[in-house]
Amino acid sequence: MQNGLKFLEMAAYIFIFCTAVTLLLFYNRSLNKLITTTKNDVTSQNNYYESEQSLAEIQPGKISYAEMITLLIGDLDYDIQINDMTILKEGYNYQEFDFSLVPLADYTKTYQYDSFGNIIKVIYKS
Repeated sequence: MQNGLKFLEMAAYIFIFCTAVTLLLFYNRSLNKLITTTKNDVTSQNNYYESEQSLAEIQPGKISYAEMITLLIGDLDYDIQINDMTILKEGYNYQEFDFSLVPLADYTKTYQYDSFGNIIKVIYKS
């Protein structure tokens, strides 16, 4: 009787293991198919990035108004200063920020460093 129970227990373990491996392979194949399909759709469109500016118009150290707004919609890594307005990274919440305070212009980006050479503030001037 005890040998029969051990046999049934071992058979159940083998069945559960085989089922888990089968599901793993099935989900792996499904995910692989999804990634391949998405990659093929993206590459067939030949539309990786759209911008209103051509590459010739982009200047290093300069950012557009749209890029400034994109920067402000998210968490800040450093304190920033836009002309004379300072925005501290601590307590910054883009949902409460008044974006009309940001002048519609292109900006030049510079950095302010501490005595150890670490960036403490990013300064944008229009």
